[in-house]
Amino acid sequence: MKVLTIIPARGGSKGVVGKNKKLIAGKPLIEYSLDLSLELGENFDFWVSTDDEDIMGLAQNYENVELHKRKASLSTDESPIVDTIDRLLKLVEQSKECEFDLILLLQPTSPLRKAEDIRNAIKLLMEDESTQSVVSVCAMEDMHPARMYWKESGYLKPILDKFEKTRRQDISPAYYRNGCIYLVKRNAFKQNKEIMVKPMKAYPMPSSWLLNIDDPRDVLIAEAIIPEWSKGVL
Repeated sequence: MKVLTIIPARGGSKGVVGKNKKLIAGKPLIEYSLDLSLELGENFDFWVSTDDEDIMGLAQNYENVELHKRKASLSTDESPIVDTIDRLLKLVEQSKECEFDLILLLQPTSPLRKAEDIRNAIKLLMEDESTQSVVSVCAMEDMHPARMYWKESGYLKPILDKFEKTRRQDISPAYYRNGCIYLVKRNAFKQNKEIMVKPMKAYPMPSSWLLNIDDPRDVLIAEAIIPEWSKGVL
């Protein structure tokens, strides 16, 4: 089972300048994803896709990680990640003899995941032939859509009308994509040009691990959470 593993890491960012290489809890953010290459073994072919020279330098410290120098047209805030995946997949297919069964996307901005999570997600994907992709999620408790509203003409309209006044314990759980793991069968991606291809299964992860670094507030949260997560407290 061969897995093309892609770490997308643009140099630019509006919310946090240079966030993918920013020191978070003592090391560059991207290294939390790169470190997985040391644990997952030879069936995982790791690539960093970036337009940033500093990030390339960080990736070159890992012998089993290859570099994809991303074009400017694939490096804007508006560039769909599927375009980068598609381009890299074609390059890899042209240059390597082996066929990849799966594509794994590891976003540096969602660093709280372990090698065991990735292995378990792969098992989940492969246990049923009809399943085409797996996405990691966490259960949202008080942050449930039943507690959320649309704003229309200045007035609040419940997103889930019939559950607006229902106790949380009596509502089916809602799940949030936490950004840690996107896993898709190679052929499904090529046919659909999507990483979330249905039928799609959820890989649940602890809500206490929820961390997606997009703005300065998230950086402060990460500084507090990551050391505790690393010690197994969370």
